[in-house]
Amino acid sequence: MALGIAAAAILTTQVYGFLVRWLTGYGSYLGLFALGAALVGLLLLAAKLERRPLRDFGFALREPLSASMTFAALLILLYLAVSIDPGFLFGFGKLVPTPPIPFGLLLLSTPVLALAEVGLFFGYVFRTLTRVLPLRAAMLAAAGMYALNATDLRALPLLGPTAAVQFLFSTTILSFVAGIVLAFYLYKTRWSLVGPITLAAGVSALTTLLPYAARFPGWETEFAAALVAYAVVLVIVGLGLEEPRLQKLRYLGERIGPRRFRFRSRARERAALRGTFVSAAVVGVVAISFVYGLPVVLGTPSPVLAIATGSMVPTFHRGELVVVEHVAPADIKVGTIIAFDVHCLPSPTVHRVIRIVSGGPDWVYQTKGDANPVEDPCTVAYANVLGAVVFYVPYVGYLILDRLFAASVVFLAILVPVVWRGERK
Repeated sequence: MALGIAAAAILTTQVYGFLVRWLTGYGSYLGLFALGAALVGLLLLAAKLERRPLRDFGFALREPLSASMTFAALLILLYLAVSIDPGFLFGFGKLVPTPPIPFGLLLLSTPVLALAEVGLFFGYVFRTLTRVLPLRAAMLAAAGMYALNATDLRALPLLGPTAAVQFLFSTTILSFVAGIVLAFYLYKTRWSLVGPITLAAGVSALTTLLPYAARFPGWETEFAAALVAYAVVLVIVGLGLEEPRLQKLRYLGERIGPRRFRFRSRARERAALRGTFVSAAVVGVVAISFVYGLPVVLGTPSPVLAIATGSMVPTFHRGELVVVEHVAPADIKVGTIIAFDVHCLPSPTVHRVIRIVSGGPDWVYQTKGDANPVEDPCTVAYANVLGAVVFYVPYVGYLILDRLFAASVVFLAILVPVVWRGERK
């Protein structure tokens, strides 16, 4: 039942994304109300079919309203402060002001959509899945469906490879992380939707309606800033909301007395700590082997490079990772793509050989970027050649070009297993 309702909600959102192209003026803003109303209707339908009151889906107040709203408001401000913090480094820009009537419609539709989406995917779907799945698996499934609902599947095939990756990171993956935060927040508040709905509505309203926004050098930095902001909110939720003991027992799959529970909890923590050290040791050994072993195997001090510009389009695009290996001077032919270090170009550079200026013993080559209209301003001596490109990996080069983006990806890789650690039921 829960999966069917979730599928119907996703389909409804996709239909709205298709129809919104035909709506103009205020109709597009009123369409958000229609979407929110349709999702609320699905939630009411689920409650009627299962013959359960809405309070079973999280529409109940577990804490005083003032305390719940205050904590959620602080989380919203914390998210805003962290996500726009790079603006103090890259600057802020003034956005085009929204006219009064559309501004009011957006402001009113934001809480309606937040109530509908959070109530449907977490109050109902997530809460229902916990009855048949471990908590972490149910959290993962609910966050995935929430992210899928936020993705315009119709537009995805129309985008090119680079734009599609940017779209998936900025929309789908970020919504997935937001879903994790909302599900964890719901769990920590003893299944009350007051805080999660307030958080979702506040973040959406602030990021949509603020007249100023940080200027980011690229979508990678903007994605990383939002990801770090969600991670900070998740940590504060984990530290700021006490987890009831009954919830701990249910989460760990235990039905035992207090003394035995403490013993098993400590044993589990020690086992988790040992596993963390072992995992860190394995990752460290692999990283050291990669850093020091790859140059020896490939015979070049720079075996891995990231494409930083569009000079080699369409062969290579910005953000692609190229692997370079040592090559003999006589093996460099016209058409070979080499990596080199010369004074007249940014170092290192990956361009194609278009002419052999002189042969042995002092080999010299003329190079050019595939997308550049003219050849490079200086020639390349063999002594400056780092190697020839043997293959490439799309998009992985962003991990080298953008350290903040790399740190966010690593943080996300660490965050997911930490959130879902624990024993299965």
